[in-house]
Amino acid sequence: MKSFKKVLSLVMALVMSLTLWMPATALPARESNTGRTITGIADYAQHLYDEGYPVYTTQQFAKVVRVLNKIISLITGKETQTFNLTMDGFLSDISAYVCENSGLDMDMILTNLPDITVPARLVNETFEMDTEAFRAQMYKKRDEYNAQGDALMGWIHHFLGLYLSIIELCEVYSEQTSDPVVYEVLIRFTFKDGGQEVFAPGIFINTETGECTNRGDDGMIGTGYNYNLADMVLYTTVHSWMREFGFCLLYDAAASSMPVFFNYRTRRFKFDYDGMEWMIQIWKGNYTVANGAEVGLYCRTPEKFGSFYECANDEQMLDMEMRLYHGDELLVNRPMQKHWWVCGFNLSHRMYIPESLTLKFSIVMPDEDMLNAFCQSIDNHYKNDVSYTTDGLTVCVEW
Repeated sequence: MKSFKKVLSLVMALVMSLTLWMPATALPARESNTGRTITGIADYAQHLYDEGYPVYTTQQFAKVVRVLNKIISLITGKETQTFNLTMDGFLSDISAYVCENSGLDMDMILTNLPDITVPARLVNETFEMDTEAFRAQMYKKRDEYNAQGDALMGWIHHFLGLYLSIIELCEVYSEQTSDPVVYEVLIRFTFKDGGQEVFAPGIFINTETGECTNRGDDGMIGTGYNYNLADMVLYTTVHSWMREFGFCLLYDAAASSMPVFFNYRTRRFKFDYDGMEWMIQIWKGNYTVANGAEVGLYCRTPEKFGSFYECANDEQMLDMEMRLYHGDELLVNRPMQKHWWVCGFNLSHRMYIPESLTLKFSIVMPDEDMLNAFCQSIDNHYKNDVSYTTDGLTVCVEW
């Protein structure tokens, strides 16, 4: 009877989980946000085109997590614990601002992370470790590897020393830098043995511009992305790590296999110029919880085959800008800049289907030969849904 109850509880939890995970695009009530009466599929399709649908909020996701935790507790017989993490007032205010404008609650996500120290505690108990001595040994090895230029092994030893010391408390806080309007985000770890360590992940917040960046050009925490709080837009840096991997059809195919996270449309314009094969690829659509668009510049030598292209290098980059609209609403505005991949992803309360979005971008070509080659590739594209105008060496494209 006890086993039967466990199985029944598990089935009920799974049903609850699936119910909570219903997409936000489910058929709405009889009236839309603008008062339009929904009478059928055609009206609903027009509703989605005009008004989009609500983004999946952190609160909704938290409900799913609670159900999954319940499932895990039913299977293991143990209640799921959360990781002991706190956030200071400055960062909590920023999190509240982002949540108010997008539904993404970073404070809730971070302070409700599952307890990640359980495996570390098990290792400590099994081997009766002296965590302070172990941490010192790992950090010594880290410094040796870093001195040899082996950053990966240095990071691995740092992580092992940190994690197996058992983190009792993680405090995320901010400190004002020498620039009074710029604050650095720091993380203080307190270990079970009483030791502490402050980690600088590489996030600087400018309270005047709203820019959240790293000191270098590799993005926050080395992710390749910066974030603008004023515009609620995530965008890539020139020297992001993705530049090393080029682009090919496989990447789009992989994204298409995860429609819950990616739902976008793309066009590829290929042409020959200056002894190289070039490709300008564009995207627009939904990226998990953001509406976004991209303009990428790629090339390769003629002897290459297949769909793989290298990202444009520093000498090949061009001045580019892009804007993404839903109707008259400007969602993303990335100003003119020398880049190989201009893009932006806008966090907001509503998601819009790709067909309802309009991408406008401009590229300044180095000469008329490249300008004409690119324009010809647009003319020859089988979709015929992209238009352009030219002004000198600048081509302005609309899709």
